[in-house]
Amino acid sequence: DRAPFLLGDDFSFAECVAAPWVQRFFVTLPYFRGIDFEGDILRAFDSLAAWTRAIRDRASCQESICPEGEMLDAAKRYYVSYLSPGARGRL
Repeated sequence: DRAPFLLGDDFSFAECVAAPWVQRFFVTLPYFRGIDFEGDILRAFDSLAAWTRAIRDRASCQESICPEGEMLDAAKRYYVSYLSPGARGRL
């Protein structure tokens, strides 16, 4: 069995930095791009999928997650210019 985190069994600074991005991918990719992060991307990468699950399942990450509505509102303000023409997502 593989350890759940990048540096083994312990949640590291690497996960602290990555956690907000992992959380955003699950919310913003489906909304803006029409991409199911887990089904369309992670299913092809077992280790990456396990790592993102370990991050998402960690209590401290769940307790500190930004509410989806706030995350989308912030993304609309700052990332809207990156919506590719023809992308399945919406603004």
